[in-house]
Amino acid sequence: MNLGDLLADVTGRLPEDRRQAVQGLVAKYGADENLRFILTLVAAGGKRERRLVRLLLNELEDLDERRKLSGAQQEG
Repeated sequence: MNLGDLLADVTGRLPEDRRQAVQGLVAKYGADENLRFILTLVAAGGKRERRLVRLLLNELEDLDERRKLSGAQQEG
């Protein structure tokens, strides 16, 4: 099974409002097949899964900030 088949399968199982939410983001910001799959998986997740995704995103943002600060301190 390829990514396109997986994407179609997950998209087909989404409630209409969530499908439209994903399609709206893709239309507004653009997305390749990988990103559409990620967005669709998040949209298919429940409240707990979405909360964990938010926590991961926040952690990744914090890591980026720490790297940026560390790089600036090494240069200065």
